[in-house]
Amino acid sequence: MKPFLAIDLTNNKKNEQINGSEFLMQETSAALAQRLEMSEDQAQQTVKKSKLPLGLRIVQYVCGLGAGMILCGLLRADVSFAQGYANAPELYWAGGIGAVVWLCLWLWGKWKSKKVLGTEESEQTMSHLENAAEAVYRELGVPEGAKVVDVLFLFYKEKDGQIRVTEKGICQYFNPEFKVFADGENLYLANMEGKYAIPLSAMKRIYTVKKHIRMAVWNKEEAFNKGIYKPYKLTTDNYGCVHCKQYHILEFQARGETYGLYIPPYELAVFAAVTGLKAETSAEKGGE
Repeated sequence: MKPFLAIDLTNNKKNEQINGSEFLMQETSAALAQRLEMSEDQAQQTVKKSKLPLGLRIVQYVCGLGAGMILCGLLRADVSFAQGYANAPELYWAGGIGAVVWLCLWLWGKWKSKKVLGTEESEQTMSHLENAAEAVYRELGVPEGAKVVDVLFLFYKEKDGQIRVTEKGICQYFNPEFKVFADGENLYLANMEGKYAIPLSAMKRIYTVKKHIRMAVWNKEEAFNKGIYKPYKLTTDNYGCVHCKQYHILEFQARGETYGLYIPPYELAVFAAVTGLKAETSAEKGGE
């Protein structure tokens, strides 16, 4: 099986060709792509201005991490507060100072973000970006009711017929957003670069892989551990990666090849609805 929306590094570590590019039926026009790029650059500059300088963010992280570690150590110590302070007063002072510095920088960062992003100029910049994205979707023929979903993008090597994910940076999988919808013939996946079309007749199954994975970011407005996402028991780490206990693969056969679209667990219901498939109860472990 060839992972869909993935890059094969088996024979070429510098490969940049994405599996499934032959299903890209329509690309975003050059004019809209340029408009979108300019809007994204302006938005990124606005967001950058809203943050504390990198040096202060590093200080905040170090102080918070250090204070947390000291606090955990003090709580585990089997002595009273007074006795602990008498034994190692420097730890108490270091932890307290670190916590105060972290809190001050956190409050400063919140204030700066609100001040910068709350200006009329910032609101116009974000509005221009939203309008550019909407223009792209209109050009691609994406219906207004299309669901926004995460899919899993990966780099991999194949060995003995098994897919071995290659980590890039601090995560295993990237989870870009797409809009998904279907008509009587195809399943469509659209993003800012274009629209993929996969024949519904090519769909074979959705199956579950019970294996822990790390995704790059959390894209949803609702928190990963709240509301509809709470049952999935997602977690995060210090790097902001999102951890899942399993994922799903939508398997289809087309153009003489078997492909697999990797799906995070919280998007299963959407893909089941648009394809008419249900996740198989049997699960695979490892390998993928």
